[in-house]
Amino acid sequence: MGSIAAVSPAILAAGIRKVGSGLHATHSGNSGIGVVTMSLVVAIDGPGGSGKSTVAYRLAAMLLLPMLSTGLYFRTVAWGLSSVVLPDQDDDTADINDWFDHHEVAVEGQVGLLDGRALDEELRSKRVQEVLAQVSANPTVRRRILELERAEIAKLGSCVVEGRDIGSVVWPDAVCKFYLVARLKVRLERRPEEGLQLLDRDLKDTTRYHAPLKVAEDAFVVDNSDESLDVLIARMGDLVKLRAKSC
Repeated sequence: MGSIAAVSPAILAAGIRKVGSGLHATHSGNSGIGVVTMSLVVAIDGPGGSGKSTVAYRLAAMLLLPMLSTGLYFRTVAWGLSSVVLPDQDDDTADINDWFDHHEVAVEGQVGLLDGRALDEELRSKRVQEVLAQVSANPTVRRRILELERAEIAKLGSCVVEGRDIGSVVWPDAVCKFYLVARLKVRLERRPEEGLQLLDRDLKDTTRYHAPLKVAEDAFVVDNSDESLDVLIARMGDLVKLRAKSC
């Protein structure tokens, strides 16, 4: 892994001050005086094979926070939709909404749940890989999953969340945002079962109209190619603590 670089030179001085938007919530104590409590949400974004899940898991463990892997929502939905309809146009909206209205999608740890059925290895199957980019690019799918993501983050309160648009779309008020990158060779070695489909999805994710994969303006870019994971997690933990203090 290489260095951690700030996208914005002023990032260390920038504080997030939006009250009532998920970062801060105000309630009254016994004295009747308003008390502000902070939800510590850490966003980790990046392309496939950049190590988001591993880093998020380790960082969450160090910070004693729960972790949410939002990509599992899309993989679970891709598994379900692949046998029903392949959404690639806006006119599929009615069918997709009907599917969501009749199925329950959830994520627990590293497992996706579809109508209570746990999906693990299935989410890395060829069946999912073939339709994942197509399903993920559909605006109706993204809107329905966005609702699920935000509801789960709000329920958790404080957590480490990893995905592809967490800091830019899902939870823009995250206390600290990271964008992971890695050399192409390293990424392909980490995802050998995906091969060229990994690159195809990256292209589609970065060029799609709705919520494209991109670096949030106030995110730290993290090169996750070579450096020791322990060292990287320690540095990221320090940055999280620094940002939390500035809020």
